[in-house]
Amino acid sequence: MKTTQTLPTDYSLAWSLELQHNTRLNIILQVIGLGWMALAGWLLTICVLWIRPELAAALQGNFTGGMMLTGLLILLVLMIAVIILHELVHGLFFWIFTGKHPEFGTGPGYAYAAMPDWFFSKGRYLVIGLSPLVGLTALGLAACAFAPQAWLSALLASMIINAGGAIGDMYVCWRVARDGPDVWIKDSGDGFQLYRRRIQ
Repeated sequence: MKTTQTLPTDYSLAWSLELQHNTRLNIILQVIGLGWMALAGWLLTICVLWIRPELAAALQGNFTGGMMLTGLLILLVLMIAVIILHELVHGLFFWIFTGKHPEFGTGPGYAYAAMPDWFFSKGRYLVIGLSPLVGLTALGLAACAFAPQAWLSALLASMIINAGGAIGDMYVCWRVARDGPDVWIKDSGDGFQLYRRRIQ
């Protein structure tokens, strides 16, 4: 069974992570996220320039012309749109694996999709956790191959924002990936619990 609402009786809580009440971890993730966003931005720019070399001229024009108020407003709209799309992708996979509608919400410095009444196998949870980073990046790169040149900067910015916003997902999935293959994970949105089989 890959998804369940009833935890097997021989399982108990191994560790939990409460983001809403862990200010220190939130700050650390935000700082690391900035570095990760810079790295992801560099890598994604290289990929997009390989797909569409003509983007170089557009980027040079943006940097030499400076960031205008219009550009900042566009960036703000992109950020909001990317955050919503990111969480919808999480929600899509929650729905695929449970057949139920997920919950959506926000916390200090993050947004979330969650299924607080369900337990997920390790494999399925890793798919849920990493799907926005992997899926939206792949779709964005594919779109760059066909999109009008005027859209390329916005597509690149959207992929960079999405990658930077995935730092929390990456951290939780890293913690989950290090554990055994037969664990169950519960995601309440602002917190995560991992359950292991008790040693008899």
